[in-house]
Amino acid sequence: AADSVHFTAAFGVSQPLARVLVLNQDGKLSNEVGVRRSPRIARRIKTDDKLLRYILLDSQPSEHSSEKSRASAEKKGRGNEYCDYFDFKKLKSNRIAYGAVLSGRKEGVEDVAPSSEHSEALTGLSTFVDFVHTKFMMIDVLTDNPTIITGSANFSIASTEQNDENMLVIQGDTAVADVYFTEFMRLFVHFFSRDKRNESLGKGSKSPRAWIDVVEDDSWMKPFFDPSHQLFRERVLLS
Repeated sequence: AADSVHFTAAFGVSQPLARVLVLNQDGKLSNEVGVRRSPRIARRIKTDDKLLRYILLDSQPSEHSSEKSRASAEKKGRGNEYCDYFDFKKLKSNRIAYGAVLSGRKEGVEDVAPSSEHSEALTGLSTFVDFVHTKFMMIDVLTDNPTIITGSANFSIASTEQNDENMLVIQGDTAVADVYFTEFMRLFVHFFSRDKRNESLGKGSKSPRAWIDVVEDDSWMKPFFDPSHQLFRERVLLS
């Protein structure tokens, strides 16, 4: 990819994909990845990574499950190779959203989200996935030569290493790409907004602002014109 990558991952991200997501555009380990796994995987590499990657998950991964998987990888002698959501979420070039209902209010902060009397809840109709079950990847979707990969594989460990799956690769069809891109961003923006709102009201959050507080000056614009900021890259990508 030279421009952007967008993909859904209902059941997590397989190791080959996760390892790519901690690399910069030059194929080197980004210095934005901390030493959560091992000091040996942290290298000081300066990068001007303009590639943006959007990942849509069904739910927020569990750190407990992550540590169990890491421990299992270490037992097999692959601890230094293991990486997952808690590694690649640190990169500015990776923008991540996951399914969620709106959580309760934060004490002392006004909010227009549903009160406990009318709170959101899942229907329980599906016990397999809660929010996201679409399965597709888009590479350079806004260029004149987009690639769409869609089918039964969901880019999880099981689907990429164990299951019999069917995938269709559609190359260079901008009309098809536009349809997939519109649907992806409809879902992504919907859940990304919820994730940020829930984070702002979550335990340990230092934000005193309500979810929908209006910013009355031009301070909100600054990240969009700061070349080091992810929102600058997104403005350029979508313009």
